[in-house]
Amino acid sequence: MKYLLVLFLTLQAMSLEARTRQILKCLGEEEQQFHLKKDSGPLYELNQRLISEMVQIPRIEISKTDFDEICNNKKHSPSWKLLEQSIKKGKELFIYPDTVTGIQRSMAEGMVDDYIEATREILLYFINQVQMLAPTPTCLKEQIPELDNFFVEIKYLQEDVDLQQIFKGKDKKIFDRLTYFPEAFKKCREDLKKKAKSKSTARPKKS
Repeated sequence: MKYLLVLFLTLQAMSLEARTRQILKCLGEEEQQFHLKKDSGPLYELNQRLISEMVQIPRIEISKTDFDEICNNKKHSPSWKLLEQSIKKGKELFIYPDTVTGIQRSMAEGMVDDYIEATREILLYFINQVQMLAPTPTCLKEQIPELDNFFVEIKYLQEDVDLQQIFKGKDKKIFDRLTYFPEAFKKCREDLKKKAKSKSTARPKKS
């Protein structure tokens, strides 16, 4: 019985550690897809930043549920889901194994704190990168009206305001629609064409 318990705990620990490495693996696989598509846009830059952040945090783990939400999500980018879950759950996203104690535990916790604090800047940078690619200055505001107020809140509220508190109660659709920014851009381009066509047909005919 004791042997089975030890075996179970060992396998559980190996599974948790594997999921930590798998986070980097799934981010790396996403990076490869970006390279194949020659995509160097906002999601690629987000991917690169998060890989850099995750590499620096030693011996962290996440639950299977969170791993599946981030890496096995068929609708959204793993990088985007990692950022979203990091903002939504904060430090609670990460688990520290019992073998990490003392100075190692303090260092790991400090690195996680630094990463969670950085998510504000990472999100702002992503939104700015998307905005720079928009076909019109008001495109994102028109397609995602809620985003404008949310952007102001995370940009101008004091640094000591917990991003989780800003995120709390917000419509998750803001984040879902933001990651589909190419579709928003397509809609804005279609609207521009309609307006241009409307103006051309409204011009008085020359006598």
